[in-house]
Formats: sequence, structure tokens, C-alpha cells
Amino acid sequence: MALIEMASKRSNADYEALLEVDEKRVSPRKWYSFPIEVGMEYQMQKVPMNEELFNLQAEIIKDLANQSPCIMIGRGADYILRGNERMLSVFIHADMETKKKIVSEHYNLSPEDAVSLIKKTDKQRATYYNYYTEYKWGDVDSYDITLDRSRFGIEKCVDILEMLYQTL
Repeated sequence: MALIEMASKRSNADYEALLEVDEKRVSPRKWYSFPIEVGMEYQMQKVPMNEELFNLQAEIIKDLANQSPCIMIGRGADYILRGNERMLSVFIHADMETKKKIVSEHYNLSPEDAVSLIKKTDKQRATYYNYYTEYKWGDVDSYDITLDRSRFGIEKCVDILEMLYQTL
């Protein structure tokens, strides 16, 4: 089950609204209202939906990591799980030609549209990651290991990570 779906169920927030703000920078346009107890009464409090989603996903990521071994992709999981002795923090990168080929094929896009989508997505991910963590997205010092998908291919990257995980 995807983290967004789990967060929607846990909070009763609208799935589509959460999906719209997922891994996006905080925006004052989308707010999540929830009741808080103040004395003997309940009042509605508003927080940016992005903030609420990050907090929900952080809870879910911690819960999942405590239950069993798992793989988390994105969403600042490396930051959320920092200090977990069994966590292996990985950044998989590729050169633009490899990314362009993969994205073009996967989304059936022209090479130009693929590059545009890659740049937009990378910018959103970096902004999100840099905002919610104390790390810098893509900075090798923030990860235990980085792998070049262009050089190794995804299958070899998986093999390398499986081998490394066995040593933890």
C-alpha cells in the first residue's frame, strides 16, 4: 500500500488532496483542518496540508521500519530514520541521457518533454527534501552510498544493495 493511501486512511484526509501536495514545497493554498482539544472544548486548527502529510508519512515510515525490513523511496526517509542501525541510506543517480531514455519510455514522452519532466521533478524533490530535512538533496555526505544507474543498471544496483544490506 502506498504511503499516500496509508496517510489518507490514518488521517481521514482526502487522498487526491494529499496526492496533489506529495513531495511538494509547503504552499499556503492547501490547508488541513483537524480538531484539537482546548480545555473542555474542541477547536479546529489549520496546518498546511504538506506539513500534515510529511508528519503522517514520518509516523508511517517509523511504524513500518519497526515492524519489519522494508525499502523506502524518497520522502526524507533517510532523515526520518536517522539513527536506525539497520538503515542503509542510498542515493541512486544517473546521467541525463539514461534518465531521458527511461522517462521517455516509461511515460511515452518525447526526449524534450522527458528532460523537462526530469528537471521539474528533480527540482521539486530537492526543494522538498531540503525543506523537511537537515540534509541537502544529492549531497553525497548525506548518504551511506551512492550508485550510478547509468553505469551499473538497475539490476546490478539492486544486487549491490542486497549484498550491503546483508552486512548490516
